[in-house]
Amino acid sequence: MFSDHGEQLYHCAARVSSNMDMGKMMMVGEWFASYVLNKLAEMVSLHLESQYDLFTGVKTMVEDVKARLPRIRAVMQAAEGRPIKDPALATWLRELKDAAYEADDVLDELEFKELRYKLHNKRKLSDFASSAVKLLKHFIMSDNELENLKNLVGNLDKIYTNINYMEEQLKDYNSKQRSVTRETSSIIQDIVFGREIERDVILDVLLPSADEPGSSIKCGTGGSSYSSLGVLPIVGIGGVGKTTLAQLIYNDERVVRHFEQRNWVYVSDNFDVKRIAKELIYSSTDDWITHDISLEGILMKLRDATRNKRFLFVLDDVWDETGSKWKELHGVLTSGAKGSIVLVTTQSPVVAEVMGTMDPIELNSLRQDDFWRLFEHSAFGENILEEERREKLQIIGRKISEKLHGLPLAGKVLGSLLKSRLDEGYWKMILESEWWEHEYVLDNILPSLALTYEHLNANLKQCFAYCSIFPRSYIFEKDRLVQMWMAQGFIQKKNQIRMRMEDIGSHIFDELTSRYFFLPTLNNKYVMHDLIRELAVCISLDECLVIGDDKGEIPETIRHLTLRTDKLDVFMGAHKLQNLRSILFFGNYDSEIVYHFLDGMLKRSKSLRVLDLSYLNSKLKKLPDAIGGLLHLRYLDVSCTKIEQLPKSICWLCHLQVLNVRSCRAIRLPEDMNKLTNLRHLYGEVDTISQIAGIGDLTSLQELEEFRVAKKRRHEIGELKGLRNLRRRLSIKNLENIDSKEEAMEAMLKDKEYLTALHLEKNLNAECPPDAEKEIFEGLQPHASLERLKIMGYGGTIFPTWMVENKFLSNLESIYLESCISLESIPPLGQLPFLKYLRIENMPVIKRIGREFYGDTAVAFPFLQQLIFNDFKEWEEWLEADGAKFLPRLRTLHLHKCFKLRKVPFIFLSSSLLELSIQDCCDFGVCLESLTSLTTLRIARYRSQVSLCLSNLRALEHLDLDNCPEMKLVRELQNLTALQILHLRKCPAQEFLCLSNLRALKHLHLENCPVMKLVGGLQFLTTLETLKLTDCPNLIEPSKPVQLHVGQGLRTLNRLDIGGTILLRNLRILLGSLPSLQHLHIHSGYGVTNFTGEQELWFQQLTSLQELKIDHFQTLESLPTSLVNSSSIRRLTISFCYNISLQENKLPTALEELRIIVCPLLKSRCLRGGADWPKIAHIPFIHIDNEIIQQP
Repeated sequence: MFSDHGEQLYHCAARVSSNMDMGKMMMVGEWFASYVLNKLAEMVSLHLESQYDLFTGVKTMVEDVKARLPRIRAVMQAAEGRPIKDPALATWLRELKDAAYEADDVLDELEFKELRYKLHNKRKLSDFASSAVKLLKHFIMSDNELENLKNLVGNLDKIYTNINYMEEQLKDYNSKQRSVTRETSSIIQDIVFGREIERDVILDVLLPSADEPGSSIKCGTGGSSYSSLGVLPIVGIGGVGKTTLAQLIYNDERVVRHFEQRNWVYVSDNFDVKRIAKELIYSSTDDWITHDISLEGILMKLRDATRNKRFLFVLDDVWDETGSKWKELHGVLTSGAKGSIVLVTTQSPVVAEVMGTMDPIELNSLRQDDFWRLFEHSAFGENILEEERREKLQIIGRKISEKLHGLPLAGKVLGSLLKSRLDEGYWKMILESEWWEHEYVLDNILPSLALTYEHLNANLKQCFAYCSIFPRSYIFEKDRLVQMWMAQGFIQKKNQIRMRMEDIGSHIFDELTSRYFFLPTLNNKYVMHDLIRELAVCISLDECLVIGDDKGEIPETIRHLTLRTDKLDVFMGAHKLQNLRSILFFGNYDSEIVYHFLDGMLKRSKSLRVLDLSYLNSKLKKLPDAIGGLLHLRYLDVSCTKIEQLPKSICWLCHLQVLNVRSCRAIRLPEDMNKLTNLRHLYGEVDTISQIAGIGDLTSLQELEEFRVAKKRRHEIGELKGLRNLRRRLSIKNLENIDSKEEAMEAMLKDKEYLTALHLEKNLNAECPPDAEKEIFEGLQPHASLERLKIMGYGGTIFPTWMVENKFLSNLESIYLESCISLESIPPLGQLPFLKYLRIENMPVIKRIGREFYGDTAVAFPFLQQLIFNDFKEWEEWLEADGAKFLPRLRTLHLHKCFKLRKVPFIFLSSSLLELSIQDCCDFGVCLESLTSLTTLRIARYRSQVSLCLSNLRALEHLDLDNCPEMKLVRELQNLTALQILHLRKCPAQEFLCLSNLRALKHLHLENCPVMKLVGGLQFLTTLETLKLTDCPNLIEPSKPVQLHVGQGLRTLNRLDIGGTILLRNLRILLGSLPSLQHLHIHSGYGVTNFTGEQELWFQQLTSLQELKIDHFQTLESLPTSLVNSSSIRRLTISFCYNISLQENKLPTALEELRIIVCPLLKSRCLRGGADWPKIAHIPFIHIDNEIIQQP
């Protein structure tokens, strides 16, 4: 997690700006300050236009501010993200930012008063005449507030008087600063570890398929299909090894032989076409190039030098995202021979997109083993150490390397730091400290990453810097972070662009992600590499702080604070919190202490925009009333807390945009929640949100997961009328509480253009005449842009017009219809041009599906891929489309609980269908022969006595037969040579099973097939990975053992689950040697008291076993004796073995986890103090029944 304030912060500050004081600072936030100052000028003009007699000279001052803003903005932009060491300049910039923050608060308070006035009077300012507007503004604005506005303008005027000096200081400072770059060359500096895969991919592109020594290179062609010039970008985060990989390619002997001409140019952020062209020509011509040659002249020379030659040019570290300069250079390089390549390395995906002619090579961190080899080489080099000392350092080194997340530059730099002192104590000190606390490390790593930051625009810099308030290894959620940016005012909607603030923020986040500031994980979450996060910390030291248990001073400039301390009393009464705009809690707190701390903090921190308690581990039951005084609060998150009550005062927070009360199951909301008119995102349990009366007043709301219609005031369907901004999914339930079409139309679903999914549900028990129900649903017509529709409980005999005519919902991609109990025919859904998913369930009246299902169209269901019919009790026939083409792209078909269905147009689906699932249906056996493209077939509860005809299904990869009492597979399996998965369960009629032809089989499950005999054994299944054999007592005949030949057998088997006494007695005969087995589950060994000698021998050969589960051996008295000698086993579970003990056994020393479940004798002996405790005390994790006995 994130390190405490203290040494880490000050080390970082020392590197950046010598000391953390008002005289030395990092400038960040130019974009925000400029925005606020523009807003200030506009607001002052608006509010003081008729008050010039009251404040003489204000008009002139305002006009001056407007005129000066471009210069002020230019100065701030020049200082953005740079260490400012001149005390006067730092102070001036700080005063400017402070003035912007103060102005933002004042303007925000004025907007708050206007919102409160509107809410109180339930009228809008637009209802008044122009003169009344002016009068109202004067009424809202007190004389003190007008004076404050004038003073703010006056302060800016004073600050501006020094701008000439500041411009000179910055100009002088920047002229002395060199860009943070390092010049590279084509020479490989060190051994390269890993990257073999990436190297080979690139070489496949660069080189011809056959590079014969005697062939002429002029006639050769590259491995790609480009005509004359291919551009291959290598893109990745700074320090990931792009240049190193390019050097590896450039110096490969095959590349040297293949290309007539090779050149390397270090480009950096100055894409100087003339300089680059000169360097490309330098080694390829003997002509002298004069210094005063024109750009056109040098480009012509480059064209001549490369004409008809196959060349490889490397442009290293490119940053020009416009592409305009590259176009100049590209134009003269196209005269080269076919197969010529330009290899580009860049940190910018935009550069890769602009310059590349093929998919870029995205370079990620090194794999763990490769990174360790790099780190070990950097740390030890050629030093010869005594074996014991080296092993100790290696153990520490591995732990250090794990903290670097595979970034090669970090490994090299930190490794070289360790190399300077091969001392165990020093290495432990590095391990126990945060590695970036070392100035040497930062000086050699951050500059490479800072280049990416410098190329961001000011708005992106602001948003990125804010991320430093989150702990290290924090899991980012995109929407959550964007909402915090919005709350801080970092995202502003531009009038000329029809985009929500959320969409703009999402674009910013995507831009940062594309530049590797965020790294995607599973489930649409993101993380930030430690080095990137440290960059954010360094550029935002004056405003953002994470503070831990060690007491640390909070600088007066801090505006965004994260508390990761359990000692809140340290900060009680702190007087420096009044400037805070964000506060996040991470820690365990006593409820009384945290309540008093919050109360005091909220009373002081009036500028707070973001308050996040969602990571608060406390029994806090309510928030202080003082929260009602946070006029600027826009983001409040109390999710996953114990809070049961929000104070009434929260309903007056007119600026609140986000309220999250998810997983606060007992929470009660105040009565006036509908007064939060600026609320855009409301998250909570459905039962909680449904409490809100008059939710329709929240007209800014962007999402509403579920709305429950009720016949009580302010809970009617009409509440949805004003919620025109709703997005994503809306579920409307209890539709039986709507009485007429007119009432349904009040929801105005037809106008909700941003909804992508709609769920309409009526209670099945509510009675309503079918015609009346159809009319009500007519009034619920959604917008034509809808993509997903679900209808449950519809009681009409036919669907409303908007479901029948395709012109209304032509964008639908998914439809789910359930429990339409009176519906006589399915609407013509085949007319929907983009429908991909269709699921229809519980249609008890439908008897026939035919032409009406497809509609009047040449191709019905042109894009449908998945079709599910479930619970059609009376359905008998499914007819084809009378000559029309239908379901041309269907991939998956499920027919479940269609008990009477006998006719299905399988023959028309044969070319596209890949997956078929049949459950509780009639006999389709012969019809399945035509489905030759099928790869997956599942059949369950199949009652037919006719054998299935599967022999034609040669593409089948997955076959699952479950509870098919009459089914027999005779020779069909022998033809299914592509089969990879075979599951047979509850097939009592299956007498014989031969698997000898199934050489591709990977997963085999045979369960509860009592008479089935295995013909030919399992030794042919040389690719089998998992095997489950249960309740198949006649599977083998012990009198006829199957010989496993050397080199054959289940050598790839990884997981085995086997049960039944007979099978367990014949493990060696049935399975032979299993050298790759890692997971073993044996069970249902009835009557077994001890393992036989043959079984013990079988256990001994399981040399890769990591996990063993033994259960339901009621009479078993001891474990396999060979278990103690296993060096691989890590986890052991024993369950429902009533007589077992460890009296005769010892457990393996490598065991890491032991679980005992319902083994009374064993439990009594294995508890602390029990007879067998000494035998298990060495195991780190011990769990007995529902209790953890021991854990690391």
